[in-house]
Amino acid sequence: METTPMKKIMITIPSNLLNEVEKKAREKNYNRSRIIREFLQAYLDEQKRIELYEKLKEGYIVNKQRDQKISEDFCYSDYELETKMSKQEEM
Repeated sequence: METTPMKKIMITIPSNLLNEVEKKAREKNYNRSRIIREFLQAYLDEQKRIELYEKLKEGYIVNKQRDQKISEDFCYSDYELETKMSKQEEM
């Protein structure tokens, strides 16, 4: 099993936040470093998700008129297909 090299850092956090971190670490039977790593990873993953959402949103806005035209161009195709199939069934 491959392990990722670790680096030690020093951080300063409010004591009430540290108490919450320690409580959560005890609940999960983790040490503080592990729980903080998991919190940081979860935060970074959430930020990536938010950035992707924003990029997709921008893309939808940029392509709104094009997509609306495509939708309008093909809005009757289902109706035409159903009409054609109904006529064939009647025969």
